[in-house]
Amino acid sequence: MKGSYILLLELNESQWISVGRLGILLFLKGFYAYVGSALNGLESRIARHLQQGRKRHWHIDYLLDQAISYEVVLVPVERRLECTLAGALEGKLTCIYRFGSSDCRCSGHLFYAAERNELNTQVVEALANLSLTYYRHPVPAPRLPPLLPES
Repeated sequence: MKGSYILLLELNESQWISVGRLGILLFLKGFYAYVGSALNGLESRIARHLQQGRKRHWHIDYLLDQAISYEVVLVPVERRLECTLAGALEGKLTCIYRFGSSDCRCSGHLFYAAERNELNTQVVEALANLSLTYYRHPVPAPRLPPLLPES
């Protein structure tokens, strides 16, 4: 499947994170929406983003080392729509300047909200305003090793 996606993330505490050539950025505790496109396969791109121990290639890889992915929104389309989606979120949520947009003229492709409900509402409204078909998928919790009995 080709298309664009929005990866929804939670960061449990504010922290400074080194993001490649962007430098060291302060990410506030809260919720983030990252907009991307995958015209060579949405499934493989999302699987890569959710993979533990992945090599850092894109800006989002640095944030994913610290944040928890809780949902992915898939937008099956034949053309690249990530800039259109980012434009629809800009002004509704706080844009993280130049994050994820080094190959375009967008202000950024990462957006922040202090509250989960605010982020989710703005994402759904942006998609509805663009009249796009989309599918929401919760991200399964990472598999944890079994607990050892106390001795």
